Amino acid sequence: MADPRFYDRLGPLTIEEIAALSGAAISDSGSGDIAIEQVAPIGEAAPGFLSYLERADILEGVDVSAFAGATILTTGEAASRLSGQGVAVLVHERPRAAFARAAAGLARPRTMAGRDAISPEARIAPDAEIGPGVVIGADVEIAQDVRIGANAVIAPGCRIGRGTRIGARASLACCDIGADCNILAGAVIGEAISSDGTVDVPHLGSVMISDRVTIGANSCVDRGVFGATRIGAGSKIDNLCHVAHNVEIGENCMFAAYAGISGSTRIGDNVVFGGRVGVGDHFTIGNNVQVAGNSAVLSDLEGNASYGGAPAQPLRKYFREIAAIRRMAQGPAKKKKD
Repeated sequence: MADPRFYDRLGPLTIEEIAALSGAAISDSGSGDIAIEQVAPIGEAAPGFLSYLERADILEGVDVSAFAGATILTTGEAASRLSGQGVAVLVHERPRAAFARAAAGLARPRTMAGRDAISPEARIAPDAEIGPGVVIGADVEIAQDVRIGANAVIAPGCRIGRGTRIGARASLACCDIGADCNILAGAVIGEAISSDGTVDVPHLGSVMISDRVTIGANSCVDRGVFGATRIGAGSKIDNLCHVAHNVEIGENCMFAAYAGISGSTRIGDNVVFGGRVGVGDHFTIGNNVQVAGNSAVLSDLEGNASYGGAPAQPLRKYFREIAAIRRMAQGPAKKKKD
């Protein structure tokens, strides 16, 4: 569901209007004339919601009757599983791209309105320090002892907790920031971009940052496509890092510079990344994991262990492989003459 603090709702849309926007064909009109007002991931499909489904195997073991009243953009194979279940089914060969076109007609991020740099509808604590050139949107909430550096931009609906520091030229949108956080200069929180071919996919989620989190200079944290991207209390993210949509990071994690975490990855507590670690999408990393610098995480990592390499593997195994490669490169040892 798109949070009204951050998004303007543009609907409702009829099934026919969604078909026209998305380029999809109506396969099953389902429960009749459904008014579609919101979007949701497939697991939360419900009456009045639009979802998309790219693979039929996701429905294995799922009670599809629970989707009754929802509208699903999907492929022809999956459509046959939903037929006759009270679901309005639209078929497209690229459901995600079709969903992106339709969702753009249901919600959009709120924009700055009016001529005032600081909206009169913002709620700002009297002792908050606001630097020159700061722009603050409507319905923003800024707690006591917050400091915001010059030329920062806080988009409508954001909340900033007590004692947090926002650096110069930082940009915050669609986010809740906890207490005693440190968002360094140039950081971008809550922007997002992903695509399906030539179609940009709208992100209608948010970012939730817990207390005592640091986000380094020029780092980016994307808002979720659905739901929130989350960073747990006490975590520290260095400069020039990227956290993609719907990532969940646990408490007291530390990521060195140039870390990149792809979408929907789950990271436990007390995880440490060396510099320039890259993580693929939809993986799970357990608690108390350490990953050596320059590693590429391309699978799930069990907790309470150290890893390195590309692809990342247990650290001792990685070191043995490096040693073996060096011995091969040196060639056979020469015998000493008597």
